[in-house]
Amino acid sequence: MDGELVLQRLNDFENGALGFLAGAIEAVATQPLTYWKNAAQQGLVFTLNPRLLYRGTTVSAINDGTLTAFQFSASGWFQKLFAGGVVRELSPLETLASAFLGGCASGVPCCVLELCMIQQQRWGGSLLSTPLRLMRATGGSPVVLSRGFVPTAAREGFFCAGYLGVAPLIDRKLDDVDALRGASPLARNFVASTASGLAAAALTHPADTVKSCMQGDVERATYGTLRQTAAELYRKGGVGAFFKGYAARAAMIACCFIIFNEAKVGLAPVLFADKVPRNEADDSDKR
Repeated sequence: MDGELVLQRLNDFENGALGFLAGAIEAVATQPLTYWKNAAQQGLVFTLNPRLLYRGTTVSAINDGTLTAFQFSASGWFQKLFAGGVVRELSPLETLASAFLGGCASGVPCCVLELCMIQQQRWGGSLLSTPLRLMRATGGSPVVLSRGFVPTAAREGFFCAGYLGVAPLIDRKLDDVDALRGASPLARNFVASTASGLAAAALTHPADTVKSCMQGDVERATYGTLRQTAAELYRKGGVGAFFKGYAARAAMIACCFIIFNEAKVGLAPVLFADKVPRNEADDSDKR
Protein backbone atom coordinates (compact mmCIF):
# COMPACT_ATOMS: atom_id res chain seq x y z
CA MET A 1 0.00 0.00 0.00
CA ASP A 2 1.25 3.49 -0.85
CA GLY A 3 2.57 5.26 2.25
CA GLU A 4 0.49 8.26 1.24
CA LEU A 5 -2.67 6.16 1.62
CA VAL A 6 -2.01 5.10 5.22
CA LEU A 7 -4.12 7.91 6.67
CA GLN A 8 -7.02 7.01 4.38
CA ARG A 9 -6.91 3.39 5.54
CA LEU A 10 -7.11 4.23 9.26
CA ASN A 11 -9.90 5.85 11.26
CA ASP A 12 -9.47 9.15 13.09
CA PHE A 13 -8.50 7.57 16.42
CA GLU A 14 -5.97 5.27 14.78
CA ASN A 15 -4.42 8.14 12.86
CA GLY A 16 -4.22 10.11 16.11
CA ALA A 17 -2.49 7.25 17.93
CA LEU A 18 -0.01 6.83 15.08
CA GLY A 19 0.66 10.57 15.03
CA PHE A 20 1.15 10.79 18.79
CA LEU A 21 3.83 8.10 18.75
CA ALA A 22 5.59 9.68 15.77
CA GLY A 23 5.54 13.12 17.41
CA ALA A 24 6.79 11.91 20.80
CA ILE A 25 9.68 10.01 19.21
CA GLU A 26 10.64 13.07 17.17
CA ALA A 27 10.45 15.43 20.19
CA VAL A 28 12.92 13.44 22.27
CA ALA A 29 15.28 13.04 19.30
CA THR A 30 15.33 16.75 18.41
CA GLN A 31 14.98 18.40 21.85
CA PRO A 32 18.49 20.00 21.81
CA LEU A 33 17.77 21.54 18.40
CA THR A 34 14.47 22.88 19.74
CA TYR A 35 16.24 24.54 22.67
CA TRP A 36 18.97 26.08 20.50
CA LYS A 37 16.39 27.39 18.04
CA ASN A 38 14.30 29.04 20.78
CA ALA A 39 17.40 30.43 22.52
CA ALA A 40 18.72 31.98 19.30
CA GLN A 41 15.36 33.57 18.52
CA GLN A 42 15.12 35.11 21.99
CA GLY A 43 18.77 36.21 22.15
CA LEU A 44 19.74 33.80 24.95
CA VAL A 45 23.27 32.50 25.50
CA PHE A 46 24.22 29.30 23.63
CA THR A 47 24.74 26.31 25.93
CA LEU A 48 25.61 22.61 25.82
CA ASN A 49 24.38 22.02 29.37
CA PRO A 50 22.11 18.94 29.11
CA ARG A 51 20.14 20.07 32.17
CA LEU A 52 19.05 23.11 30.15
CA LEU A 53 18.86 21.42 26.76
CA TYR A 54 16.46 18.77 28.03
CA ARG A 55 14.44 21.02 30.33
CA GLY A 56 10.85 20.87 29.16
CA THR A 57 11.32 17.57 27.30
CA THR A 58 8.17 16.05 28.82
CA VAL A 59 5.93 18.90 27.74
CA SER A 60 7.76 19.01 24.40
CA ALA A 61 7.00 15.31 23.82
CA ILE A 62 3.37 15.84 24.84
CA ASN A 63 3.22 18.92 22.61
CA ASP A 64 4.71 17.26 19.54
CA GLY A 65 2.79 14.03 20.14
CA THR A 66 -0.52 15.86 20.55
CA LEU A 67 0.25 18.16 17.65
CA THR A 68 1.17 15.35 15.29
CA ALA A 69 -1.83 13.33 16.46
CA PHE A 70 -4.10 16.23 15.50
CA GLN A 71 -2.32 16.64 12.17
CA PHE A 72 -2.46 12.96 11.23
CA SER A 73 -6.10 12.70 12.29
CA ALA A 74 -7.32 15.97 10.75
CA SER A 75 -5.33 15.54 7.53
CA GLY A 76 -6.61 11.97 7.23
CA TRP A 77 -10.15 13.26 7.65
CA PHE A 78 -9.66 15.81 4.85
CA GLN A 79 -8.00 13.19 2.65
CA LYS A 80 -11.06 10.94 3.00
CA LEU A 81 -13.33 13.89 2.31
CA PHE A 82 -11.50 14.76 -0.91
CA ALA A 83 -11.26 11.08 -1.92
CA GLY A 84 -15.04 10.76 -1.77
CA GLY A 85 -15.17 7.70 0.45
CA VAL A 86 -12.78 5.53 -1.56
CA VAL A 87 -9.07 4.88 -1.00
CA ARG A 88 -7.23 6.47 -3.92
CA GLU A 89 -4.20 8.56 -4.80
CA LEU A 90 -5.11 12.22 -4.39
CA SER A 91 -4.29 14.97 -6.83
CA PRO A 92 -1.41 17.27 -5.85
CA LEU A 93 -3.87 20.02 -4.90
CA GLU A 94 -5.94 17.64 -2.76
CA THR A 95 -2.80 16.32 -1.07
CA LEU A 96 -1.54 19.81 -0.21
CA ALA A 97 -4.96 21.13 0.86
CA SER A 98 -5.70 18.22 3.20
CA ALA A 99 -2.28 18.59 4.85
CA PHE A 100 -2.52 22.39 5.18
CA LEU A 101 -6.00 22.31 6.72
CA GLY A 102 -5.00 19.55 9.11
CA GLY A 103 -2.00 21.59 10.20
CA CYS A 104 -4.05 24.73 10.85
CA ALA A 105 -6.46 22.73 13.05
CA SER A 106 -3.55 21.62 15.22
CA GLY A 107 -2.68 25.23 16.04
CA VAL A 108 -5.06 25.25 19.03
CA PRO A 109 -3.32 22.65 21.24
CA CYS A 110 0.09 23.55 19.81
CA CYS A 111 -0.17 27.19 20.90
CA VAL A 112 -0.91 26.31 24.54
CA LEU A 113 1.67 23.54 24.83
CA GLU A 114 4.50 25.44 23.14
CA LEU A 115 3.82 28.48 25.29
CA CYS A 116 4.27 26.29 28.38
CA MET A 117 7.41 24.66 26.94
CA ILE A 118 9.06 28.00 26.16
CA GLN A 119 8.20 29.35 29.59
CA GLN A 120 9.57 26.20 31.22
CA GLN A 121 12.81 26.51 29.29
CA ARG A 122 13.24 30.09 30.47
CA TRP A 123 12.01 29.94 34.04
CA GLY A 124 11.65 26.26 34.99
CA GLY A 125 8.48 24.96 36.65
CA SER A 126 6.31 21.90 36.13
CA LEU A 127 3.77 21.04 33.46
CA LEU A 128 0.94 22.07 35.80
CA SER A 129 2.54 25.03 37.57
CA THR A 130 3.59 26.84 34.39
CA PRO A 131 0.11 27.59 32.94
CA LEU A 132 -1.17 28.39 36.46
CA ARG A 133 1.68 30.87 36.95
CA LEU A 134 0.96 32.50 33.60
CA MET A 135 -2.73 32.91 34.40
CA ARG A 136 -2.00 34.32 37.88
CA ALA A 137 0.42 36.83 36.34
CA THR A 138 -2.35 38.12 34.04
CA GLY A 139 -5.19 38.34 36.54
CA GLY A 140 -6.32 34.72 36.30
CA SER A 141 -7.44 34.93 32.67
CA PRO A 142 -6.87 31.83 30.47
CA VAL A 143 -6.64 34.14 27.44
CA VAL A 144 -2.89 34.37 28.04
CA LEU A 145 -2.61 30.71 26.96
CA SER A 146 -3.65 31.72 23.43
CA ARG A 147 -0.75 34.15 23.05
CA GLY A 148 0.85 33.63 19.65
CA PHE A 149 -2.04 31.61 18.20
CA VAL A 150 -2.20 33.27 14.76
CA PRO A 151 1.47 32.71 13.83
CA THR A 152 1.27 29.24 15.37
CA ALA A 153 -1.69 28.20 13.18
CA ALA A 154 -0.05 29.65 10.07
CA ARG A 155 3.23 27.92 10.83
CA GLU A 156 1.59 24.55 11.46
CA GLY A 157 -0.49 24.76 8.29
CA PHE A 158 2.59 25.13 6.09
CA PHE A 159 4.61 22.73 8.26
CA CYS A 160 2.05 19.96 7.88
CA ALA A 161 1.72 20.70 4.17
CA GLY A 162 5.45 20.06 3.97
CA TYR A 163 5.61 16.56 5.42
CA LEU A 164 2.15 15.24 4.51
CA GLY A 165 1.91 17.13 1.23
CA VAL A 166 5.14 18.17 -0.44
CA ALA A 167 7.26 15.21 0.73
CA PRO A 168 4.88 12.57 -0.75
CA LEU A 169 4.64 14.57 -3.98
CA ILE A 170 8.45 14.71 -4.26
CA ASP A 171 8.59 10.97 -3.57
CA ARG A 172 6.23 10.37 -6.50
CA LYS A 173 8.69 12.15 -8.80
CA LEU A 174 11.82 10.35 -7.64
CA ASP A 175 11.26 7.55 -10.16
CA ASP A 176 12.04 10.15 -12.82
CA VAL A 177 15.51 10.69 -11.33
CA ASP A 178 17.94 8.10 -12.74
CA ALA A 179 20.24 8.21 -9.72
CA LEU A 180 17.37 7.44 -7.31
CA ARG A 181 15.40 4.94 -9.38
CA GLY A 182 15.27 1.73 -7.38
CA ALA A 183 16.61 3.41 -4.21
CA SER A 184 15.57 2.05 -0.81
CA PRO A 185 12.45 3.47 0.88
CA LEU A 186 14.63 5.09 3.56
CA ALA A 187 16.80 6.81 0.96
CA ARG A 188 13.75 8.08 -0.91
CA ASN A 189 12.22 9.36 2.32
CA PHE A 190 15.50 11.02 3.28
CA VAL A 191 15.67 12.93 -0.01
CA ALA A 192 11.97 13.89 -0.11
CA SER A 193 11.74 14.82 3.57
CA THR A 194 14.99 16.77 3.63
CA ALA A 195 14.07 18.81 0.56
CA SER A 196 10.54 19.56 1.77
CA GLY A 197 11.80 20.16 5.32
CA LEU A 198 14.34 22.79 4.32
CA ALA A 199 11.73 24.54 2.17
CA ALA A 200 9.13 24.44 4.95
CA ALA A 201 11.66 25.78 7.44
CA ALA A 202 12.42 28.81 5.27
CA LEU A 203 8.75 29.49 4.58
CA THR A 204 7.57 29.21 8.19
CA HIS A 205 10.54 30.58 10.12
CA PRO A 206 9.39 34.23 10.28
CA ALA A 207 6.06 33.15 11.83
CA ASP A 208 7.89 30.86 14.22
CA THR A 209 10.26 33.65 15.30
CA VAL A 210 7.38 36.02 16.00
CA LYS A 211 5.55 33.29 17.93
CA SER A 212 8.60 32.40 20.03
CA CYS A 213 9.23 36.02 20.95
CA MET A 214 5.59 36.61 21.89
CA GLN A 215 5.41 33.45 23.98
CA GLY A 216 8.76 34.07 25.66
CA ASP A 217 7.58 37.53 26.75
CA VAL A 218 4.05 37.08 28.09
CA GLU A 219 4.58 40.16 30.26
CA ARG A 220 4.88 42.17 27.00
CA ALA A 221 7.95 44.00 28.28
CA THR A 222 9.45 44.02 24.78
CA TYR A 223 7.04 42.19 22.47
CA GLY A 224 3.39 43.17 22.44
CA THR A 225 0.84 42.26 19.76
CA LEU A 226 1.60 40.32 16.60
CA ARG A 227 2.15 43.53 14.63
CA GLN A 228 4.18 45.15 17.41
CA THR A 229 6.39 42.08 17.73
CA ALA A 230 7.08 41.98 14.00
CA ALA A 231 7.85 45.70 13.99
CA GLU A 232 10.20 45.39 16.96
CA LEU A 233 12.06 42.50 15.37
CA TYR A 234 12.49 44.44 12.12
CA ARG A 235 13.64 47.51 14.02
CA LYS A 236 16.31 45.50 15.84
CA GLY A 237 17.68 43.48 12.96
CA GLY A 238 15.84 43.99 9.71
CA VAL A 239 14.74 40.96 7.70
CA GLY A 240 17.54 38.88 9.21
CA ALA A 241 15.93 39.12 12.64
CA PHE A 242 13.08 36.92 11.43
CA PHE A 243 15.50 34.12 10.59
CA LYS A 244 17.36 33.83 13.89
CA GLY A 245 17.79 30.19 14.79
CA TYR A 246 17.08 29.09 11.22
CA ALA A 247 19.96 26.62 11.00
CA ALA A 248 18.88 24.73 14.13
CA ARG A 249 15.23 24.77 13.09
CA ALA A 250 15.94 23.70 9.49
CA ALA A 251 17.93 20.72 10.78
CA MET A 252 15.18 19.96 13.28
CA ILE A 253 12.41 20.08 10.66
CA ALA A 254 14.33 17.88 8.21
CA CYS A 255 14.71 15.33 11.04
CA CYS A 256 11.02 15.75 11.91
CA PHE A 257 9.89 15.04 8.38
CA ILE A 258 12.10 11.97 8.07
CA ILE A 259 10.89 10.57 11.41
CA PHE A 260 7.22 11.36 10.77
CA ASN A 261 7.15 9.70 7.37
CA GLU A 262 9.20 6.70 8.52
CA ALA A 263 6.90 6.27 11.51
CA LYS A 264 3.79 6.59 9.37
CA VAL A 265 4.86 3.76 7.08
CA GLY A 266 6.82 1.72 9.62
CA LEU A 267 4.56 1.82 12.69
CA ALA A 268 1.21 1.54 10.92
CA PRO A 269 1.73 -2.14 9.89
CA VAL A 270 2.83 -2.94 13.46
CA LEU A 271 -0.06 -1.22 15.21
CA PHE A 272 -2.81 -1.84 12.65
CA ALA A 273 -1.76 -4.93 10.70
CA ASP A 274 -5.35 -5.72 9.73
CA LYS A 275 -5.62 -2.44 7.80
CA VAL A 276 -2.02 -1.84 6.77
CA PRO A 277 -0.30 -5.18 6.01
CA ARG A 278 3.48 -4.82 6.15
CA ASN A 279 4.11 -6.56 2.83
CA GLU A 280 1.78 -4.14 1.02
CA ALA A 281 3.46 -1.11 2.57
CA ASP A 282 6.90 -2.41 1.70
CA ASP A 283 5.94 -3.22 -1.88
CA SER A 284 4.43 0.19 -2.53
CA ASP A 285 7.43 2.04 -1.13
CA LYS A 286 9.55 0.32 -3.75
CA ARG A 287 7.35 1.43 -6.58
